[in-house]
Parts: sequence; structure tokens; C-alpha cells
Amino acid sequence: MPPKLRVLAHNARLEKRMQNDISTSLASVLKTNPKMELKEAMWSVTQEMLVNNPFQPPKDGKCPFNDLPDEILGYIFSVGVKEEAEEGLQGYDSEDDADWEDADDEDDEEQGSGDDEDDEEMGASVPTANAGPAPQDSDSGGSSDSDMYDDEVRIPFQVLVSHVCHRWRAVALDSHVLWTTLNFEKRPNLEKAETYISRAQGLPLTICIDCTFPEDVDEEDHPDHPLYTENHDDEDMDVDHDAEEEEVRFLSNAELTQILDLIEPEVSHWGSLEFRASTYTYVTTLLSRLAKLPSAPLLEAFQVYHFEDCEDYEFFSGDDKTSFLPFHGDAPLLKDAVFWGIHIDWEGAAKSFLTGLRDLELSFHAKDVRPSYDAFYKIISSSPDLQTLTLSLSGPVLSDGVEFDAEREEGGWGSTPLTISSLREFAIQFHDPKYASALVQHLDMPNVTGLLLNFDEQDYTTFVRSLLKPVKGRTESLLQHIDHLKISGLPCDVASAHAFLDQLVILKSFNLKVTIVAAQALAAGAATSATASGSSSGPLSSPTLFCPKLETLTTNAVDGYRLKQLVETRKKLGAPIKRIFMSYNDRVSEKEEKWLRDNLEELEFFEPSDSEEEVEVYGEEDDDDDSEDWETDSDAEGGDGGDGREDGEDGDEPPLISPLARHLGRRRRRAMDLD
Repeated sequence: MPPKLRVLAHNARLEKRMQNDISTSLASVLKTNPKMELKEAMWSVTQEMLVNNPFQPPKDGKCPFNDLPDEILGYIFSVGVKEEAEEGLQGYDSEDDADWEDADDEDDEEQGSGDDEDDEEMGASVPTANAGPAPQDSDSGGSSDSDMYDDEVRIPFQVLVSHVCHRWRAVALDSHVLWTTLNFEKRPNLEKAETYISRAQGLPLTICIDCTFPEDVDEEDHPDHPLYTENHDDEDMDVDHDAEEEEVRFLSNAELTQILDLIEPEVSHWGSLEFRASTYTYVTTLLSRLAKLPSAPLLEAFQVYHFEDCEDYEFFSGDDKTSFLPFHGDAPLLKDAVFWGIHIDWEGAAKSFLTGLRDLELSFHAKDVRPSYDAFYKIISSSPDLQTLTLSLSGPVLSDGVEFDAEREEGGWGSTPLTISSLREFAIQFHDPKYASALVQHLDMPNVTGLLLNFDEQDYTTFVRSLLKPVKGRTESLLQHIDHLKISGLPCDVASAHAFLDQLVILKSFNLKVTIVAAQALAAGAATSATASGSSSGPLSSPTLFCPKLETLTTNAVDGYRLKQLVETRKKLGAPIKRIFMSYNDRVSEKEEKWLRDNLEELEFFEPSDSEEEVEVYGEEDDDDDSEDWETDSDAEGGDGGDGREDGEDGDEPPLISPLARHLGRRRRRAMDLD
């Protein structure tokens, strides 16, 4: 039988288009055959629409896949696995996955000899990737299609294809690359992971371990925790024990130990390790174990994240401050390193572990566990091909009360800037204005073309002014080389904002969470911002045009009316916007949308990530007050959805600067893409 289709989200616009197509086809059939009954005409239209339906079996009973060589079939399987991973559909192991391969025999060496012979033909029953009972609506009104999908058992694509027929199983088991990803979350299926390792046949393994907690849950709510019994009285446990068990869906420290016991013998085959945790207890368990391993010769990506709310970053708040050195510092192929709220032995890592990097992220480190400037300098200097650097509330230690360009012996960074010639993308976020200003004045990044700025709560005018100045020894500022920029927050006075925009002379792509002031400035410059806002009329002489090369604009919390003004004004000035990516939460009427589509090469809508949903909205410009912040009020624009947009409409989100993906609520890190 054909796979069962499930609608993930209602799309009224596509449904309307389909209805129009059906109506048009039906009218054509009735016009050609006026004597045909309506029911018969509808049947004819339906059959015509289903001619190329991939979910219908071929009429001649022969499947084209049977003619493909095994090599091509295996490649197709690998593409399916890759796309499933990129779309985040494969997910992690769950308790529902206990019988993850019911038909599997213990001896995989025989390439599926345990399958029924009846499955050899392509017409055999195919298990679906979303197998399971159809979800029922609840009494409260039912759940959305996406909620239904999340609750269903998901069969990994490689397992799915290995159960279609004897030949497909043989090809799948012989395609070792299909079995190289190990995901551990909630209640891990160690038997499944062991089988995957066996089938990978020594290929580099991609390992993901998620020890984060669900919302409103802490570590003591896990049955394996020593305090679990004390925190749950016997009466409650007896009455609703099963329900309590069902709610606990996160790894315990004991389970993490079991996972490490399983994968540590394969450390010579680790290609990537991604680890996430909500408390530092898990981190200590991981790092203490990794510090005992001799080496990771194939490891290319090491990403460790500690997610824990913290208001004070002066001092490390965990119980164990020990700094470990993973793999004794021996990971010769390491290219991608992420340390989010997790510190290691920076001095030891600078000697060998963190060398030859391509991407480096240091995020959310208390000041007393940040790398020294000497360690930071060695890490950067020993990575001549470093492409991406992300510093989010982290970076080299700078002693309090010491100027950044003071000598190192005095606690500063020295008077000579640190040059990173290979760097192409730089993200700087959440620092206080003084430290952020020090970073952009000391780091010499002459070839950076992609920049992310994300600041809030304080006045960052001094930081913006630091960006406007060339680094010591240079004649041009960093901004004058930027062609891709994202601003998620940058409070500063209007004069500095205009000076900032004025230096973006080669900017091609701008992703911003601003409305009125910046949108006006982008439309026609400081001299014509009043005209752009509609508060005055009549021609202005010699307008200042900001960002003259700008072609692509991604917005959040900008309504259709403002964007229409922007597009119209820049077209008149001879610097037209070609593409706009707009949050589908923002207000845009059908008329405005039609106008934008008629005047742009491309207009797409995207669903903002969780962290972008609560956006700051930028206030009206006051010509008499140059001290007004670029970012001010949070209540004005934005909206709960476009006036003319259909519910559920979605579009592909435009490429973001690669470090951003880690900060925007993505389950997995996206590939670098600035085009």
C-alpha cells in the first residue's frame, strides 16, 4: 500500500490554488463535453491530476527502481538520510523505539536473509516513516497537525528502506554510511546504537547526546536521581506511578554513563560529537571521561553546550570548577569547536587541541573561567585557516580597570592588534559596551565580510563609534568591508546609527529586527527620513543614500506598509531592493503583498525562530533629540499575523551567517552559507 500522507500544517493559500485549478479543469471538461454529468467530469479531472502521482503504483506493474544498479540505489538512500537529518525529522531515540527493527535477525552479515521471501517484490507492504495510530482530537478542541506528528513513532529512513524488500535491505546494510549517526535523548536505545556502530564498519561516527531537561523539570525529577524518592511521596507514586514515569523523558547521569561506556571504545572512529546539558553535573561527567581517552584521530567537530539560566557571569556558579583537557589534547583533524557555557583547560588546549581550527565559538563563560589572552592568542594564531569566530559573552580575559591596549604584564592585550587574516565571519553578542568596544578595536579582521551584532538593555553608542574607526594600522573600518550583516539588537543614538549605515558601502544582504528609524534610513538616508515616514512631502535635494549596493533584506517586526515605502523610495533613488524575506507574523495586507511581489524579484515569508519571536520594535525618530536610542519600545509594531496573509503560509528562511544558527533555536547547526 502507498505511504500514508500526513499534513503537517494547513496552508490555505495552497488549498485555494488547488481549488482554482480543479475549478478551471472542471469548467474546461464540461465545455468540451457539455453532455457529461458533473460527477463524471469530476472523476475525469481527478484521474488527470493523479496521472503523475508518485504514491500510485505504476500501471504496468514494473517499478523503475528495479533497473537501478546497487551503487545508485545506495546513493539515493544516503540522500534520503541526509535530507531527513537536515529537516530534523529523524529526531532522537525514544522509548517507543524499543522494537525499532522487529523483523531484523541478529546476523546482519547475511544481508537481510531473515526477511520474508514474500517481500522480494516491490509491491510488498512498506512501513511508513510515521507509523502509529491516527491521533485523536482531545476534548479541549484537538491538537494541531504538527503536534500529532511529534507524538508519532518515527522510523529512521535507513531502517525504513531496509524493510521494503530483500534487495533493498541488502543494499541498505551494505551502505555503511547510512548507519553512522548515533542520537541519544530521553531514554536511549543502546541496542540500536550498538547495531548502528556494527553496520557503520569503522566509518566516522556522528554522535549527538542531549541531556537537557524539559521545561519545568529539574534533575531530581528523574527516577535514577538519589533524591527522587524523597521528592515524591509514596502515595503520589502509588496512585499515578505510570503517569509520573511517562512525564520523565530526559537522560539521567547513570544513563549518560552507559552511553559513554558504549561509545568510548569507538573513539578512534568519532567524527563529530555534539553534547547538550542543562546542569553542569552532566558536563563534568562527560569531560572527566573524555580527559582519560588517549586521542580522537578522526574527530572534526566538537560542540558542547551547557544551557542554564544565569544572571551573574562574574564567577563560575557550578560546584566543580575543574578544567579538563579532552583526549589529552590529541585531536589532529579538529576543525569546528563550540564551547557554550563550558570551560576546559584553555592553556593545555592552546598547545595542541584547539589548533588548525576553521570555526570557533566561545559563549557564555563566567569571567573567572575564560581563556587568558595568551591562550586565546595561541588558539587564534595556530589556526591560520579560521573562517568563523563567535564571541558571545565570552572571550579573552581583560582585567578590571585595565585598558585593552595595556601591556600583557599589566593585564591588557597589548598595543599591537591581533590580526586574523583568514576570518570571513564574525559574531559578537551580549557583551557590555566597554568589552565589546575593546574586542572590535583589538581584533584586526581585514577580510571579514559577514557580521552579526546582538546587544540589548544598555546604550551601545560607544561601541558603534568604535566600529566606525579603523583598527590601529588600517585606513578603513570593519564596516566598509561587510556585505552580509545581521543586527538583532543595537541600542544607540540616531546619529551613530546613521553613521553606521553610511559606512556600509558594499552591503548586499541585511537581516535586521528594526522598524521605523532604520527602515526610514535605509529608504532614503538621514536627510530624507521624514519623507520616508510620510510626515512631510516634496522633493529634497541631494539625499544621502545608505547601503547603495543593498539587494536583499530580511526583516522581523516590519509591516508591509513600511516595506512598501522602502522599496518604492529606493527604486526612485536608483538603488532598488530585489529580494525581501519577511516574517509571516508581521502585518501585510493582500494589496501590499501583491504590490511587493510586482515590484520585487522575490518575496518570501519565513517563520522566525523562538528567540526571534519577542522582537524589539524601534521608535519614531525625534529630529530634535540625537540621543534617542535606535532600539526603544517593545509594544508598537510587529503584530500577530498579517492582515492579508493566510494562516499557515510559510516560506524558506533565507541563509543566515553561519554562527547565527546556534543562537536562533535551531535543533541542529546549519551549514555555512552566506550566498
